[in-house]
Amino acid sequence: MPGRHFSEYSGRVRVALLSPYSWTYPGGVTRHIEALAEQLLAGGHEVRVLSPVDRDSRRTALLHMGAHPARVALPDYVIPLGGTMGFHMNGAVSNVSITPAGLATMRHELRTGGFDVVHIHGPEVPVLSWDALCSTTAAPLVGTFHVYSTSPISNRLANAMGAFRRFNRLHVRIAVSEAAAWTAQRWFGGRYRIVPNGVHLPDLAALPGKAEDGPLEIVFVGQAVERKGLPVLLRAFEALRDHVPARLTLVGPTHEEIEPMLLDTRGVEALGKVGDEEKSRRLARADVLCAPSLGGESFGMVLTEAFAHGTPVVASNIAGYADVVRDGVDGVLVTPGDGTAVASALRDLALDPARRRAMGAAAQERAERYAWPRVTEDVLTAYEDAIAVPEPAGLVARGATRI
Repeated sequence: MPGRHFSEYSGRVRVALLSPYSWTYPGGVTRHIEALAEQLLAGGHEVRVLSPVDRDSRRTALLHMGAHPARVALPDYVIPLGGTMGFHMNGAVSNVSITPAGLATMRHELRTGGFDVVHIHGPEVPVLSWDALCSTTAAPLVGTFHVYSTSPISNRLANAMGAFRRFNRLHVRIAVSEAAAWTAQRWFGGRYRIVPNGVHLPDLAALPGKAEDGPLEIVFVGQAVERKGLPVLLRAFEALRDHVPARLTLVGPTHEEIEPMLLDTRGVEALGKVGDEEKSRRLARADVLCAPSLGGESFGMVLTEAFAHGTPVVASNIAGYADVVRDGVDGVLVTPGDGTAVASALRDLALDPARRRAMGAAAQERAERYAWPRVTEDVLTAYEDAIAVPEPAGLVARGATRI
């Protein structure tokens, strides 16, 4: 029960990590939860991840606009909460559960799991997260807000449906960035501590190094959706390659997806979806990562992944990205949607290898701030603080908390 001190748990906690998003349509939040679970397990804690899981079928593809789920091995710590449906949210597709069966399974697990802490990722996402906020009484609640949004319609609608009151049930509120905290504070009030998304620090000695000479190696990691700004990068690269030797590697998009955006594919390699090992090799070999997103980014995990590989970035000067990149130190920030600015920044880096190396060294040093061991310690501190929150005393205080 809340009010006990963390030391009473002998340094170990039993944690439920709740995700409203499909485990088999993985995105940034899902990868964050998976990595956090692995870190907590490695530290001797007990972890269960409650998450929807979609099975590959024709019906599943229909519910997700033709997209099939990834075929991934389900870790032992994942408790499936049924399937999901794809919805357009914040410039992307979110695959969330809306089924009564998923709710029933979640309630049963939270009621009988004996958890010391319930950590809800995306408290603002209906339906699972909202229900957990109101139905969970056996353990303190921690919520991590991952979203940056300026939309008054969706956020006011959420408040009209009771979001403000539901979030008051949280014992500790976390935001992954200043941008995410700004969103949550603006629409839902409350106080937030910043605990960023974590990143694994690779063994760079085991990865291919950056070439001392040759063309500028540019890498893009992301989906071929408008919000990620891929058309902007392709326009910039078309202008760049005629002035300096350069190659562009696209991790995520396929040749079929970029074909309508690029008539001349000279110097462009589209890999499609690749595994983590291949992505790591590409980031380590690259001279620069380009992230020309147009907006809607709460953090930018791809930036810290590049930093961990000693790779500087050229990124849009948007909320979320500007929280991570130190302009002129470990990357260059450019005007969103400005292909000329992107091309100019890439050209400057191509012509100045010494500057690239200095930025790469600064980026690698910066990655230490986001290393998973440090992030996990911050999360455990949040758990300790949540456990230490006393139960409201008296009928009036208990009623005020619930209402």
